Amino acid sequence: MTTQSPLSGVLKRGLLACTAVAVLAAASPALAQAQAQAQDSASQPIAFAIESQSLETALTGFARAADVQVVFTPELVRGKRGGRAVGVMAPAQALRQILAGSGLVATQVGERTFSVSQTAAGSADAATLDEVIVTAQKRAQRIQDVPLAVTVIGGDDAARRGIDSVTGLVDEVPGVSVNYAFGGTNYGLISIRGIGGADDYKPNGNPSVALHVDGVYQTSNAYLGMPLFDLDRVEILKGPQGTLYGRNTTAGVINAITKGPGDVVEGSGRIEVGSYDYTAMEAAVGGPLSDTVGVRVAVLAEQGGGFMDGAGAGDLAGYRPVIGGVIQTQVPAIVDPGRREGFGDKDLFAGRATVSMDFAPETNLTVKLFGSRDRGDTRQYDRISAALDTNIANAGENDDPYEFYSSEYPTQAIDIYGLSAMLNHKLGENLNLAVIGNVQGSTRSIQGNGDGSPYPASRFDADEDLSQTSLEMRLSDDTGGRLDWIAGVFYVSDDIDFDTHWTSYTARTKYDNLHKQTRNSFALFGQVDYDLTEKLTLSGGLRYTRDEATFSGRNDDLNPWGISTFTTTFATTNPFVWDRSFEDDNVSGRVTAKYAFTPNLNVFVSAGTGYRGGGFDGTSIFTQAETLPFESETVTAYETGLRWTNSRLRVSLDAFHYRFKQLQATTRLANDTNGRANVGEAESKGIEFAINANLFETSNQTLDVDLAAAFLDTEILSFSSARVAEVLSTVGDPLPGAPDVTATLSLNHGLVLDNGWRLDTRVSVSHHGEESNRLNAAPGNTAEAYTLLNARVELETSANWAVYAYGRNITDEVYFPELNGASRLVGAPATYGVGLRYSF
Repeated sequence: MTTQSPLSGVLKRGLLACTAVAVLAAASPALAQAQAQAQDSASQPIAFAIESQSLETALTGFARAADVQVVFTPELVRGKRGGRAVGVMAPAQALRQILAGSGLVATQVGERTFSVSQTAAGSADAATLDEVIVTAQKRAQRIQDVPLAVTVIGGDDAARRGIDSVTGLVDEVPGVSVNYAFGGTNYGLISIRGIGGADDYKPNGNPSVALHVDGVYQTSNAYLGMPLFDLDRVEILKGPQGTLYGRNTTAGVINAITKGPGDVVEGSGRIEVGSYDYTAMEAAVGGPLSDTVGVRVAVLAEQGGGFMDGAGAGDLAGYRPVIGGVIQTQVPAIVDPGRREGFGDKDLFAGRATVSMDFAPETNLTVKLFGSRDRGDTRQYDRISAALDTNIANAGENDDPYEFYSSEYPTQAIDIYGLSAMLNHKLGENLNLAVIGNVQGSTRSIQGNGDGSPYPASRFDADEDLSQTSLEMRLSDDTGGRLDWIAGVFYVSDDIDFDTHWTSYTARTKYDNLHKQTRNSFALFGQVDYDLTEKLTLSGGLRYTRDEATFSGRNDDLNPWGISTFTTTFATTNPFVWDRSFEDDNVSGRVTAKYAFTPNLNVFVSAGTGYRGGGFDGTSIFTQAETLPFESETVTAYETGLRWTNSRLRVSLDAFHYRFKQLQATTRLANDTNGRANVGEAESKGIEFAINANLFETSNQTLDVDLAAAFLDTEILSFSSARVAEVLSTVGDPLPGAPDVTATLSLNHGLVLDNGWRLDTRVSVSHHGEESNRLNAAPGNTAEAYTLLNARVELETSANWAVYAYGRNITDEVYFPELNGASRLVGAPATYGVGLRYSF
């Protein structure tokens, strides 16, 4: 057989960025035509986007993408699956990846013709690992060649593991954790290698982990709620990334890359049902509309899955506060909402449309329009039993961690939407231009409290509006020669309006916090990689960043009951008004030396700096001291690593040491109120390793093992506070969000049955060590270690239909990812599900 290639206001605000990309795209064809040259398709690197699928379909897609012929017989490929080939590479290399593990080889028999045949050894034992291509350094590279600590999860693998959000990486990637300590379950703080757990949880904060989706920087923690679906892969870059990614990367970077149209019409769909009335539907289809235009559309819907049971207001039903022995009848009594089973249900719909346009052989413009709508329940805290908690806030809790008491069952309304455009244009033989423009926004209405009680110290209704615009332009010579370089400019602007309505039984009132913040950040950056010898590569980079921010707001005591102690409780005035500004600049950089003993064994050492931007406290602000800006946090980082790869084994080993100055955290200020400030110094050091091994592979059977672990040692070296006791109790403590040990182990078995059917089984274990959630953590703020066991089995037919079943936490371990005094966040119990999947 032979195959051959044949807006709303926020959108208006950001159209400038995307227009700049479009203008360059429109101008590029003339440039490209003048520079286009005939090239040998079998040797020049091109971009491939071929996922693992039936081998016949994969070879057909490869032939079209590379504009070559591939000759094979139908019997030779029947029942076999092709490997994944994604990234920029020579066609011959892509073809090797597609045939890896199939027992087949390709021989070039003409300038543009390949012949596929069986290996000389047949298919008795041709075990190989798939080659992993990443863009961690903003160019396509083999993962073993990148002198950084990078973990990659492929899109199909993410779906099998149930990863549908950034927080889903916890317990799947060692060294990654999430901290909800202060803001509740809608304000999670991602940490990597122990850095990030002390961040400001409010939407105007500067996260230590920078999230990028399709190359676009997400300015706020609010975007962590963005669903991840139809993924090509997720790359987790660990450690400071001050050169190519800039501010707010002191912990690392998470890059989520979604799938594009591809060169052949293909798609997939799945329907899934699981425990606690969980249902999910996902579908995607993409391919070329013409020789120059490709389109892909993907949708995701999730419902149900809530595993908590609400018991109503319990003993606190009808309660009113008592002052001086007098019941305050003007205060509404606590209402009993009755029981509710299965609280915590999801109600999510998301979609994405991608259009890829080739204006000329050397010019491509890709536009993505995306949006998500979340109307699910707000995940609720449980409280320890009444026998162990004498606080009036306890409504009669029992020992059941999955049952809680509340005067309401709060929901959330979260919308995230946006538009991005990426232009790639080849200016010359070794000169490439990339331009990325984006405009996006989010509106959130969230309810909740952190006490897990019908009578909380405080209850909130938060309304938040976010918008951002960004533009990045890069020039590079990234062809893999002796000298590679990249230089660029970056600009981002975001506006955040967040208003919170509080009910405070402590201050006996209701009050409003009204906040508005505007930030602008500009950066210039560059990096050079030079092969000093055939084995030694030196790299160096710098980034200059300029930040500006304004922050204004007011607090208004509404005093609806006439008994407010607002001014005395919070040591403030009513109303309290502020208007502040902040500006800063920073130069960060990194130098690296990599030595390749062989093409498959190299070591590297690096030293660098990074910083997290200064700014303003986004919590409830009552005094002038709390309105003052805090300074940028800086880090000095030292790392070393080893990468060793052969056909059956991939090993990575990393050691690191980070030293932080001007550490940002919430503490007691000079006037004895709580606020964000620069509190001192800290360090994080540790070791990580990962092993991916193909234990064996025959004509009909494979067995792989993946093992990874991170060992952390973090410490607060110095701490500033108005309270001496807090200083004494904090210095020497570990950083929040820094479990001492995290590890994952998985066994993956594949068996080819008769008629081309295939059975895949995965068994995995993850361990999450003891973890505190605040700097001066008491025992009630330190969660114990836990271990989870998961399993999945999938039966796929030769027609690409598949049925699967899974179990998560199948030992039904009771665990608490978060402890917050007497309240606790409960992990999911044993859950099971089945699904039907189809791909074409």
